[in-house]
Amino acid sequence: MVHIRKAKETDRDGVALCIAEGFEKDFSVLCKDNQKVADGIAAGLNIERFYVAGIKGDIAGVVAISDCNGRAARVNKISLKKHLGFVKGLIGALALKEEFEGPLQYPITTGYIEFVAVRKKYRKQGVATTMLKESMLRTKYQNFVLDVTDVNNNAIKCYMNIGFEEFERIPEKHGKQKGFNEKIYMRYCRK
Repeated sequence: MVHIRKAKETDRDGVALCIAEGFEKDFSVLCKDNQKVADGIAAGLNIERFYVAGIKGDIAGVVAISDCNGRAARVNKISLKKHLGFVKGLIGALALKEEFEGPLQYPITTGYIEFVAVRKKYRKQGVATTMLKESMLRTKYQNFVLDVTDVNNNAIKCYMNIGFEEFERIPEKHGKQKGFNEKIYMRYCRK
């Protein structure tokens, strides 16, 4: 059974590991070791923005909900350099800055869903769906927005089944290197 709750400070390392594993393909350009990636990003997580899905005391998945007043993560250059090495840490800091810290241009009534990730051993068990539905219910937001790459068919299907609808596609500048062509923006409006 999946239990959804707000993340606590003691969850920081588990949340980071879940993100590293969930976005393994994206981070693999910098480092193929999920634990090193997790250690590098952990210090920059704004843990109060996260929800965790727990199964038998294990963090099975995470989701963050941000808004125009703050994002779920920031780049911690010192931590990235320490765990990924000087050069890859600097490259990582530059590459992640826009993704992690870019300002959100949505009204305060809109929650921006970030870092939807489920650990490998818990995938295809409905964890993401349950985690998203429950965490969205626990917020004050009237609308929700998220982005997903055009090649992430499982996530797109999950979001559509919840009720998200596509409203915009933006071509990716370096899509060939990143492995996708477009970011798809989707929205969900409470009834």
